[in-house]
Amino acid sequence: MNRENLQRGVLAPLIRDFIAMRNNLGYKSQSCKFSLFAFDRVAFGNGLRTIIITAEMATEWCNRRPNEATDTWSHRNCFLRQFAVYLSNLGYETYIPPLVAGPRQDQFVPYIFSDEEIKAIYAACDSLALYDRHARTNIMVLPALIRMRCSTGIRIGEAVNLRINDVNLEQNYLTLRSTKNGTDRLIPFTEAMSDICKQYLKYRKLLPANSDFFFVKLNGCYCRANGFCGWWTKILKIAGIKHRGLIIGPRIHDLRHTFCIKSLAHLLKEGKDLYYILPILSTYLGHKSLASTDRYVRMTSDMYPELLGKTDSICSYIFSELNHQ
Repeated sequence: MNRENLQRGVLAPLIRDFIAMRNNLGYKSQSCKFSLFAFDRVAFGNGLRTIIITAEMATEWCNRRPNEATDTWSHRNCFLRQFAVYLSNLGYETYIPPLVAGPRQDQFVPYIFSDEEIKAIYAACDSLALYDRHARTNIMVLPALIRMRCSTGIRIGEAVNLRINDVNLEQNYLTLRSTKNGTDRLIPFTEAMSDICKQYLKYRKLLPANSDFFFVKLNGCYCRANGFCGWWTKILKIAGIKHRGLIIGPRIHDLRHTFCIKSLAHLLKEGKDLYYILPILSTYLGHKSLASTDRYVRMTSDMYPELLGKTDSICSYIFSELNHQ
């Protein structure tokens, strides 16, 4: 069945305009799109034939459902609230639902790897071996992929989406395209990382030419970003680092947190002026604002209290207190 046929309510054209506006502003709106069109179908089924969102409709939609995760509930409410504000700005009579408290992300503390643990992770990656023939495994990319993430701080999704032409081994930089926040970035890397990439490419050229992605499975096909969980758990076990579960980790994403925090700590130790460095690092990491980079520091304030004091003096006049709702 054509999905467009299901999006037949009176709100559907305005939802399409709203999603288009979000996309033009650089936001990825797939989840928002599905949620709002689901609301439109429910409203149409309940007899809505005029452009309006009533308090009764919004309250019923925003009520938390049995066994629903806080994150899912919060996002569904947020999407409807944003759309209601959009309708109000267009002059339509609409009820704007209040914000609901989302998960308190500031209570989460990422795992920051020590230099010794990073070395152990590298050694673990190099020691991985297959005990049977499995062409769809991504084992071959792990030594280079993990080292690239540790040395550049890029997201796992950004790494697996790299094409061969995006990795410039003559001038040593990566070209990241259509990243999480809808922007492209150039990421420099070291000569040592360049040598590792060249070594990886020597073996990659022996694989079937099924795609032009830089990191591929043994069959030459694309590696999914969520396809490394099993290997990551095994790497931590070999490295002697206790794994406490998918949520608590240490997660593979904590390599990015480690890069950010250790970069700031290194710059601070060298006496660099964080007033100038923090915006540069924020842009380098692909954050939309200084608030995101500042949150990295706050989550690890117990380990690096000197960083929190420094960033406070820079960021306090921009955002006095972070709000994670």
